[in-house]
Amino acid sequence: MAGGQHAETLPPHVYAIADAAYRAMSNPAGPDVPRNQSVLISGESGAGKTETTKIIMNYLARISNSTTGRVSAMEDVAPVARKVLMSNP
Repeated sequence: MAGGQHAETLPPHVYAIADAAYRAMSNPAGPDVPRNQSVLISGESGAGKTETTKIIMNYLARISNSTTGRVSAMEDVAPVARKVLMSNP
């Protein structure tokens, strides 16, 4: 429950969406069957799409580092996020 409401009745939250994508990707259907994931971020001009994308990339970089046992320092995350941002035309 969040703020007296069940999570299912609340609008999607950026961290919940990112976590769901990561969990689905890291729990494949079977051996040697990776599951690709994508997150579509849409909205009107000024709605925060770019910032939301940065939040998701940062979260995914941090959680993937933490599951490998590495300490997730910002200097580890920044190069990953920078590479992904540079891949976007």
